[in-house]
Amino acid sequence: MKRVSTRRTAFTLVELLVVIAIIGILVGLLLPAVQAAREAARRMQCSNNLKQLGLAALNYEAAHKRFPARQVGSGAIAGQPGPNGQRLRMSGFVQLLPFIEQTVLYNQINSNAHRNRNPWNNWFRTNGGLLPFLRCPSDPGWQRPRDPNNRWWDGNSCYAFCAGDSYARSAWWEDQERGDYQVSYRKPVIKSRGIYGRHNYEKIASVTDGTSNTLAFSERRIPTSRDGKGMVYWTAGAPNAYIPLTCRAEWAGNRYFNQANRFRRDTQAGYRWADGAAFFQAFTTILPPNTSVCLLGNSDNWRDTGGHYGPGIWTPSSEHTGGVMTSNADGSVHFISENIDTGNLGIVAPPDLGTGVSPYGVWGALGTKSGGEINQHDFN
Repeated sequence: MKRVSTRRTAFTLVELLVVIAIIGILVGLLLPAVQAAREAARRMQCSNNLKQLGLAALNYEAAHKRFPARQVGSGAIAGQPGPNGQRLRMSGFVQLLPFIEQTVLYNQINSNAHRNRNPWNNWFRTNGGLLPFLRCPSDPGWQRPRDPNNRWWDGNSCYAFCAGDSYARSAWWEDQERGDYQVSYRKPVIKSRGIYGRHNYEKIASVTDGTSNTLAFSERRIPTSRDGKGMVYWTAGAPNAYIPLTCRAEWAGNRYFNQANRFRRDTQAGYRWADGAAFFQAFTTILPPNTSVCLLGNSDNWRDTGGHYGPGIWTPSSEHTGGVMTSNADGSVHFISENIDTGNLGIVAPPDLGTGVSPYGVWGALGTKSGGEINQHDFN
């Protein structure tokens, strides 16, 4: 009699479930490794961009015998005549363009057709608005059409210039420059304890703490939510009596406590690449990375109207776990932990023309160009 074959032609349900479970375990094991590899690649690109910026600044110094300023150039006031009606608001990134293979764009910006444009004009959105060397691939704000205040963007920037450990400002303590361009031109220079200020071109010899011990650039994350990382908040207080702990208290670890205090009426930081105001393009070495960013002012009018002109604590931030990428004045790139020593945050920041050791520990010392802290701290 012929025997009937009983060989199986399919998996049982138990076997299928076992295979699915094994695949799930493997995916669970491999996914973090894949994500880590992707973040490592993004972080490397971010590091390369900071290296490129540092070398561009050094090449500028080699050509002009001075470092570029963070803020120079134009910003026309309505109704004022020609180039005399310009405020000093153009970003230092514009000055670096010829040293970073962007000479064509630099010449466009400085041509007769465009040299009097406000740096917040949407012309800059389509001309330099997405410069690759200003992008950190980890930053989720890149190429967002509107900021958290629902303002149209005018070009992104993920990096900023070091202003040191003072409350860096774009104008004098008040905002007279908004309606009187002569105020800007009577006193155009705003120095800082860091390398970069407004219309201030430091010689390399002025970096007496050493270029390898002094910060030049850092990440400054583009904010994507009204209470999230990178967002600028307003806190009341005169800068000559304000202590950084007041700003630090706004931060709840991964967000701000009070959304109502955000600077809410105008464009947020990270959304104007060509605007050199400290609000947009400076970072300070006061509060540790990835914490509060605060605009200082005596009245809540600053929250609504004066922020781009005012002083502030412009804390660097990033999406890298545990800190931010930075570059020093010698072009070297480093990772700064958000747990770095910040000294005594209960002390009012030194004035921008102040001298001496930073009160903000190793972090403050890294920001100053001539504080003398090299004798007190080991930066290696």
